[in-house]
Amino acid sequence: MKKLTDARNHLLASGLQIKAKDLLTFAEKGSVVAYQGTESQNRNFKIEYVAHLIVTDYAGDPQSLLFVMTDWVDANIPDREPEALKFHVDVISHKAVDISIQINLSDTIAVEPVEGGTNLDHQPDADVRGIEMGNFFPDLA
Repeated sequence: MKKLTDARNHLLASGLQIKAKDLLTFAEKGSVVAYQGTESQNRNFKIEYVAHLIVTDYAGDPQSLLFVMTDWVDANIPDREPEALKFHVDVISHKAVDISIQINLSDTIAVEPVEGGTNLDHQPDADVRGIEMGNFFPDLA
């Protein structure tokens, strides 16, 4: 669950003064999508899950935290829906809130047999924004 770890690290490094002890991260509703065969066939698989990042006792502006996560989603989930982030805010005092952020994530794992075992390698998502459509449609303006 590399993306969940990356999202956590992004929040901790964001400059929003979030401490690791105040950031809970977990995944739920996980599933594995696999069309596995023998060792000579494709054994790659995908992990899909709902990621939760909960910031407790957050004294900053909730919109700042959501903005930081919107940037992370934009950089890390190229095929996301426009409403990729879901959130819940619990006002716990006039100085702090608890914020729960929910994101549907997936990690694709390439499986490669190597001498003495198997190598599992996280694969980046395909980013359609990087495709130059003019290569496929020369008349496209």
